Parts: sequence; structure tokens; C-alpha cells
Amino acid sequence: MLARWSYISTSRLDAIQAEERIQEIVHVSIHRNRSLNVTGSLLFTGRRFAQYLEGAPAAIEELKVSILRDKRHEDIKTIASGDVPHRHFVIWSLAYAGPSHFVADIIERSLNDALEMGDEGHAALIQMMSEFSVRGHG
Repeated sequence: MLARWSYISTSRLDAIQAEERIQEIVHVSIHRNRSLNVTGSLLFTGRRFAQYLEGAPAAIEELKVSILRDKRHEDIKTIASGDVPHRHFVIWSLAYAGPSHFVADIIERSLNDALEMGDEGHAALIQMMSEFSVRGHG
């Protein structure tokens, strides 16, 4: 069985050190996710995070508990959880495309849609995350 958890949260990172801290998060997460056989994607706009994780239910729950305790963000809103029929990020323990103000504006709109439009908005967000992971590192 495969489970997923996707959330949007507000960053508490200092803007001056944010990119350095994000790189630390990505580095640690890639190794941890790989050890748990979890795949997924992370977006950061400078203001908000969006993350999608998929893997065994116990592994997703372990990561969820850790993420919910993480003081680097707040106002964590689950936008999707539960069983999923297949992986969206087969080869990515954590896809992350990096920062961009232009991309951040597009992502912010997608995050708002995901929070306001339910499954339809979430599906569009996951599709965008998937495209970033393929095109951003192709």
C-alpha cells in the first residue's frame, strides 16, 4: 500500500538565511527520504512551503510527525492525505527546483488554489510539482 501527505505551510525562516537553510533541509531530506523509500517534491516561495510525500504509510507518518514539530514553519495545512494508487515522483526522494521570484508568484497562485479548490486545486499543484521535477533537472 502507498500513502501520501501533502501540505502547505508558512515559513518562519529569516529571509537573509532562507536559501542556505532550504539547502540544508533539502540535503537532509533527500537522505532521510531515500532511507525510508519515500519520494516527493518541495516548493518554497520565500514565504510558503508546499510539500508532497509518498511512500509506505508508516514512513509517511514518521515524516509527518517530524515535519509538524519543525519550528522553521507554521500554519501547516494538510491539503491531501491517504492512499494513492501510484507514485508521482518515482525517481525523486525530494525534487526541489530552487528559488525564483517569477516562479514564486506562479507557485503562490497554485498554493492558494490548492487551499481553496480542494482536490482539483491539489491535482493541479501536484502536476506543477511533477513538471518542475522533470523539466528543472532534465
